[in-house]
Amino acid sequence: MNKKRNLTKEKIILASLEVLQKNGIQSLSMRKVAEAMNVQAPALYWHFKNKQDLLQGLASYISAQIELPDPALSWQEKTRWLAIRSHHAMCAVPDGAEIMMKTIPIDIYRLKMIDCLFVAFLEAGFDDDQTLALCNLIDNYVTGIAIDEASQERTLNEVGPEKIHDLFASMFEREDTQDLRVLPVMKKHAQSESRFDLNFSFGLDVIIAGAEKLLDMNKER
Repeated sequence: MNKKRNLTKEKIILASLEVLQKNGIQSLSMRKVAEAMNVQAPALYWHFKNKQDLLQGLASYISAQIELPDPALSWQEKTRWLAIRSHHAMCAVPDGAEIMMKTIPIDIYRLKMIDCLFVAFLEAGFDDDQTLALCNLIDNYVTGIAIDEASQERTLNEVGPEKIHDLFASMFEREDTQDLRVLPVMKKHAQSESRFDLNFSFGLDVIIAGAEKLLDMNKER
């Protein structure tokens, strides 16, 4: 009974993070979280109605880690600030990007983050529809990149670094690949420890450059 009374949403979220770290999101369940806390599963339902409600709580936890930018920054700087910090927050939690993708943006932390970006775009001169579309584009980009990185990391762990290294080495040395101009760049990229950061930054720069072009077109009308 005391354990039940001592349960809080915060403690359940922390226990859920431990379960995610050990088993991943596919194995996350109310029962496993309850076992990790040494309580009966029904005790958790006082705080979270079901697994989806628990995922919403985890999404809120992730969003709460994202610091909002200085209001004085430009819309481009705010975009980069929020995108980079959202990416880091998702990657800091096992399957964090998938949690964000599977949940609805209804908690206040996530809503404030969206609103911050929305206002930045709106004040820059984008219309309402463009502004919301840009917010969705940034969110989809950041989440998609984080999911792809997590997938590659999972493949690396499952197959093994040495096996993957051998597969790439074999591909680079095959006779039928020697005329491919992309291969040397792929090899350089594969050997770079900062390849994920470079890809992320480049994609973000392309999105912002496209938005700047759209803004110029708006002003010309």
